[in-house]
Amino acid sequence: MFARIVDRLLPLVLLFGLLLGQVCAARPDNPPGLDLAGWRLELSGNQGLAEGQLWAAAQAELEVFRSQGQTASAIDDAAFQMELLYRHAGYPAALVDYELRPESQQVIFTVQEGERLMLRDLVLQGNEGIGRDRLLALEPSFQQAIDQHRHFPYVAETVDSLLASIQALYLAEGYLRIKAQAELPDPTGNADGGNLRIILQEGPRFTISEVRLDGDRPPELQAKLDEITTALPGTVYQRRQKLVVRTALRDCYENAGYANARIVVSEEVDEAKGLVHLVATVDSGQVVRLQGIEVSGNERTATDFILNRLPLEPGGLYSLDDKRESFSQLYKTGLFSSVDLRLIGVDGQNSGRQTMQIEVEERKAREIYLEPGWGSYELLRLKSGYKDSNLFGSGRILRFDSALSTMGRSLEVGVSDPWFLGSDITVGLPFHYRYRTEPAFTMETSGADLYLLKTIHKKVTINAGYQYSKNAVSDSKADADLLGLATNYNTASLSGQLTRDTRDDMFFPTTGYRGNVALAIARPELGGTISYNRLLTGVRYFTPLPGGAIVGLRFNTGVILPTGGEQSIPVAERFFNGGESSVRSFQASQLGPRDASGDPLGGTAFSTYSVEWRKKFTEELAWSLFCDLGNVAPNRTLIDGQSPLALDADTLIQATWRDYLSDFRSGLGAGLQYMLPVGPARLDLAVNPDRDAARHESDYVLHFSIGMAF
Repeated sequence: MFARIVDRLLPLVLLFGLLLGQVCAARPDNPPGLDLAGWRLELSGNQGLAEGQLWAAAQAELEVFRSQGQTASAIDDAAFQMELLYRHAGYPAALVDYELRPESQQVIFTVQEGERLMLRDLVLQGNEGIGRDRLLALEPSFQQAIDQHRHFPYVAETVDSLLASIQALYLAEGYLRIKAQAELPDPTGNADGGNLRIILQEGPRFTISEVRLDGDRPPELQAKLDEITTALPGTVYQRRQKLVVRTALRDCYENAGYANARIVVSEEVDEAKGLVHLVATVDSGQVVRLQGIEVSGNERTATDFILNRLPLEPGGLYSLDDKRESFSQLYKTGLFSSVDLRLIGVDGQNSGRQTMQIEVEERKAREIYLEPGWGSYELLRLKSGYKDSNLFGSGRILRFDSALSTMGRSLEVGVSDPWFLGSDITVGLPFHYRYRTEPAFTMETSGADLYLLKTIHKKVTINAGYQYSKNAVSDSKADADLLGLATNYNTASLSGQLTRDTRDDMFFPTTGYRGNVALAIARPELGGTISYNRLLTGVRYFTPLPGGAIVGLRFNTGVILPTGGEQSIPVAERFFNGGESSVRSFQASQLGPRDASGDPLGGTAFSTYSVEWRKKFTEELAWSLFCDLGNVAPNRTLIDGQSPLALDADTLIQATWRDYLSDFRSGLGAGLQYMLPVGPARLDLAVNPDRDAARHESDYVLHFSIGMAF
């Protein structure tokens, strides 16, 4: 243990010694140098760079010298690092030599600095085809110094890199005979800086005159081959175009079944005319049909499941596009960590009958999770579950999810098939049970859903389904609002949802957005006992700012209205607002209308708007400033002394639209987040700048929870 502590402390001691050596060098009663493990290290000849800079540049090498027995190779490496520091500071002729004296335990470093070469501008000569700004942009450090009228040191490796970049750019633009060289100013007396001159000999700019195809030209490919050979003539020649032509020809032949086609593309250069002729020589071989498909590596996944994902079929013509699509489809299942597809000859490599061999490596399919959490209303909560992503080797998914908190409990069991009837549509059948105590009531519900989900474009999904649940409302505190309304009822609805999610991170997004719109229609004809129409929509948008900050914007709104003879909406189906994930200057569900006892009534519409500035100041810690706005409609409107929620449907609908954009409550605050694997632990303090004393609203609210507000 002591040895490990010493090993960790010695590098710090060495660094302290280097700094101390620099300080001591400035004192007349202390000679310059460095004491290291009983050895005396000294420098001489350094004028342009301070001794401390040179010791620091060689710190790692000197640590090796100390820890590995004072080897000469470590001192040689230290001298090289010092020399490198000089070169980067503009001393192109600098040399650092050393003398190792074991008898006196001394190392003497001798510096020959030479003249320092500073530059004030870069002059380009002979660049007629490509402008100065485009060439200077290849080395931003030079361009920045020139734009700021600053002198900058000559560094040979930087200049060499610039020359290589210039030549690569010219070659990409068709200048095959480009030559570039640097001419340095005289370093003698160069205190005011000189000009670095880059001399270019561009030569002619070559273009493609033709793409000629020699060899096999199957009649069925004639049209596609003509497209390939006529696309490039007249364009600027780039060396990568040989690969472009070869790839296009290979795809053409392989998609027609010529799996073993051999293609060689060469160039013929006409120097006098600046023309390049591309010549492709093709040996197509035989058309390949698949003798069979063999699968290996699938210890758990059914072979039929894998074969059903493939557009390739035994007896069918080989196609490169089908091979690529097969690879993509197998990876998309999420069941495999690696997939390899290759042809194996039956009667030799060039046979017209070959077998497609597919080798897969399976991912872990079963998962158990346990996630603790905290909410300002629920307090302690615990989620747990089990997932099998490859049920009976069929690719179907089985899930068990449960949640427990001080305010409720839930259990959901479901099976989903991501390839329903061989399509790319996911069908799911989850069963659920939920019990939860809300601020205004307690709700117990059980039921089942049947849904279809499909990704229609990249990150856009559409979801449609049928939901059925048995609901029981108890301990309702909003008594005046329940007159004539059922507390035990069934809900049966058809729903549809459209979602697009481009966020780069689920827990702490820095860019992208998530937008969704959802519609649900509940009717007794579908098997329930109540009737309503419900619309929910919203968007969360994130964009980065200079300096590493992020701005997040949120808008959510919803409307639920009675229909089909219903006069109101049961309290458990209404919208409530306020809390850790909505308007944070209110406790959960406390924003909006209340009954005579001060308990929340909920409403048939709500809206929430938020803007939040976020920034991380370490990898784990972040802070935020936010402003929330929200409302519930109908709000404080009373008709004949009663809430519109307790009257007829027409009155309720009119009051909902009248109050939809009124009586917004606000919250201003700041938050602190600590990143955890299950999401950020968040502490938010929000003040109410327009507190309504009549509604007993608080001046401020403190929320502690897991997960961002949006």
